[in-house]
Amino acid sequence: MAEAHQAVAFQFTVTPDGIDLRMSHEALRQIYLSGLHSWKKKFIRFKNGIITGVYPASPSSWLIVVVGVMSTMYAKIDPSLGIIAKINRTLDT
Repeated sequence: MAEAHQAVAFQFTVTPDGIDLRMSHEALRQIYLSGLHSWKKKFIRFKNGIITGVYPASPSSWLIVVVGVMSTMYAKIDPSLGIIAKINRTLDT
């Protein structure tokens, strides 16, 4: 009998007075937990896709590169020793 109550999560009947809707709170809770579990799996799949997409580099090495580039931009230092400026002038003409 308990399985039958769990199987009936939503009940509605149409009466002359209107619609009578009955919902099981446990079923709604299970639907919520199912959605939460699905989103967690999607996030983990997304994270793994990023990590395997940048293989052989690790995320920490990418962080070091980003910090290095941002610090040279902030300090206005040209790490290419003027080569990028020469390439820009050559490509412009």
